[in-house]
Amino acid sequence: MSETTTPNKVAIVGVGFSEIGRRLDRPLGLLAVDAARAAIADAGLTLADIDGVSTFPMFPSGNTGETGEGISTVGTSWMIHNLGMSNVRWWAESQMGNISTSIEQAAMAIETGRCDYALVWRAMHMPRTGSYHGSWGQDAAQGAGAFTFPYGHVAAAPMGYALSYMRYLKLYGAERKHLGTLAVTQRKGANLNPRAFFRDKPLTLDEYLNARMIADPMCLFDCDIPVDGAAAIVLTRADRAKDLPHPPAYITGLGQAGYLKGTAPINLVGQGPGLFEEMYHTAGTLGKGIWESSGLRPEEVNAAMLYDGWAPDVYFWLEGLGFCGRGEAWQFIQDGRIDIDGDFPINTFGGNLSEGRLHGMGHWIEATLQIQGRAGQRQIRTAENILVATGLTFHGSGAMLSRNPR
Repeated sequence: MSETTTPNKVAIVGVGFSEIGRRLDRPLGLLAVDAARAAIADAGLTLADIDGVSTFPMFPSGNTGETGEGISTVGTSWMIHNLGMSNVRWWAESQMGNISTSIEQAAMAIETGRCDYALVWRAMHMPRTGSYHGSWGQDAAQGAGAFTFPYGHVAAAPMGYALSYMRYLKLYGAERKHLGTLAVTQRKGANLNPRAFFRDKPLTLDEYLNARMIADPMCLFDCDIPVDGAAAIVLTRADRAKDLPHPPAYITGLGQAGYLKGTAPINLVGQGPGLFEEMYHTAGTLGKGIWESSGLRPEEVNAAMLYDGWAPDVYFWLEGLGFCGRGEAWQFIQDGRIDIDGDFPINTFGGNLSEGRLHGMGHWIEATLQIQGRAGQRQIRTAENILVATGLTFHGSGAMLSRNPR
């Protein structure tokens, strides 16, 4: 790292979860309150200490009628009112990006003195009826949809991502069994994670290969598990962090994706031109920001928490971020390398595939716990620097968390 680089001044000091499950009886707003209170207590703080709040409330709740604050979303005003917060002097609510964007905003607010202690949360809702992504129920397909809808590529994200995954298989000689290694390995982590949805359900490679196909070549276990749940973190300045109960997890690098020139934006369900190249571009530009701001190189990173809304995402992350060459990720993840006790652990908590879909908060919290040495049976051998990347198409963002400030 260059001697002229300014050391990062912000750290994560507390984490918290609500109950995680499918179609829970407890309303989403109360789950978010549970997670927020848990994170504040974990940081050794009180509600009165929190003077900054941030979240990314958007959620694809589908056409179920289950909409509204505290029901399908939990925004800043709802949380401030219902948590009884009286000292908030900075807030932000992102409508574009993902939860990493909200965390980055909170880190910048702390570093510039806008607040001292920031609470960031993400609350996710599992619709009681219907599906997340809907279906096509009309007699005619207009515009570009005429070339995709009649063939089954409608609104569901798996269909868009399956096309890119199939292209990857054809280009680089990978097979479905190779990605099965990721799903099985992450399930092992979930089996050591008491809050994971699949904590009591092991997964074998045979079960993966024989699972129901969702959008060829993506099977059921290539898709994240939708849940009700919430998670939260607390951030503060590095000088304040040293006086709190747990070791700080310093944010030593930040990165955000840029748009790929010459293509229309990909929408949030994975449709649009150039998704295959867009994912590589997102991982590459996000990584460029993290490498430049942290001063680190891929070989200095001990583990990665990579967003896995769809299992093939991890291939694009690994290659785009520079951990291996293009077309090599399917080989990179074999032979125990990504296991908890491997050379480069990935998503040690189970990821979205096995812990539950919390839109990246699980990834941030697992990286924090690993850096702090609090991951229990999932604790990796060396946890000096861990990369977190969430999103994936044009809305990707992420960070480097470190045990020591840089």
